[in-house]
Amino acid sequence: MYRNAYKTKSRYNELHISQKTIDVVKRLKEVGLINLTNGFYDPTGLHSRITRIWSTKKLIKQFKITKMKKHIIVNNSNRETIILRNENKKNIEYIDNEKSIKMRASLQEYNRLLAKTFIDIPELDKPLINYKEKYIPISSSDCFITRIFNNGRWSDGGRFYGGWWQRIPSFYRSKIYINDEPTIEDDYKSLHPILLYAKKGLDYNKLNRGDAYDINIPQMKCKDDSRKLVKRLMLIAINAKDEPSTFRALKNELQDQLPNYSFNFKELRSILNKIRGKHIEIAGDFCSGKGLLLMNIDGQISEYIINKFTQNNIPILCIHDSFIVSYKHDNYLRKIMTEAIFNISQVDLPSIDRNGIGLTQLNSTKYLDRDYYLENIKYLSKQNQNKSNGYIYRKQIFNKYL
Repeated sequence: MYRNAYKTKSRYNELHISQKTIDVVKRLKEVGLINLTNGFYDPTGLHSRITRIWSTKKLIKQFKITKMKKHIIVNNSNRETIILRNENKKNIEYIDNEKSIKMRASLQEYNRLLAKTFIDIPELDKPLINYKEKYIPISSSDCFITRIFNNGRWSDGGRFYGGWWQRIPSFYRSKIYINDEPTIEDDYKSLHPILLYAKKGLDYNKLNRGDAYDINIPQMKCKDDSRKLVKRLMLIAINAKDEPSTFRALKNELQDQLPNYSFNFKELRSILNKIRGKHIEIAGDFCSGKGLLLMNIDGQISEYIINKFTQNNIPILCIHDSFIVSYKHDNYLRKIMTEAIFNISQVDLPSIDRNGIGLTQLNSTKYLDRDYYLENIKYLSKQNQNKSNGYIYRKQIFNKYL
């Protein structure tokens, strides 16, 4: 409802939506198709509110009469995929260069591949996940991916964002099917610490120090909780600019992830010093704001992997440093992930964790451990049987519109 918000010639407004939208909204209110509560601007920034609109029963009835399906709503072919933001996280205009043109072309190909790929969770009769008192929709129309760069520089950020699979809990990610096939998820273990070591010319895996996050915290008896705390503290410290902001951010996350524990700043500083002691070579990188640089590197690694799969017409889902593919492509994913991190950061034989059972992995046990093989065959068979009526219907509709 703010006229200056409309920039018809912006690269981020491929449909050339104009200020006329404001008049349309007002008219919709007049004829009773929407409800509207006006927003207002508070100069202090503390109490500002955006205008809120929501549909009336009259509008809902009109949509039901049309019998429109979500699949007829598609992304414009000119929708911007390469986004550059300033320090305030606002999209800014830029002049294309050879790099941005190449990135956009690759990402457009990837989005075209995702658009013709059926990605869903079979056990969900209704395509919704209730998480933290919010509903996350599972929709084939929510598969559009962008790359976001920060601080007005191509060297900051550059990760891949978008797709409903990035917003759901990891528990549900293991239940995703791609083109009606079960999937596996592989992720780089301790990627950002390893990349910091690589920037120093060191391969962490060759130092034989074990799990980067395995540090004993006396106050925590559960080893998994201790690892979770160390991991979050270390990753936040890599991203934050100073200790106070590190500890504030961690305390907010602890309330959600480890509600049974409470630490003051002094105790967190002691734990951070233990981390520095184990990782003395990169201790100077903590609380220095190196996170965006590392995101740029892991963005390059993701780009390498996604491009390889896209070129071979194999759908792949990216969650920053982990990747989901059909269980049939487990061996190829492991090969490309190993290849990617070596080509970008010269890290040899990375440690990769797997969630799920891959076909190559399964067949390798066929004669070595017959019981294990049969047990997993039974598991995959059971998974295939656990398809809700809603999932089957969504698949039929998707194939029809495809």
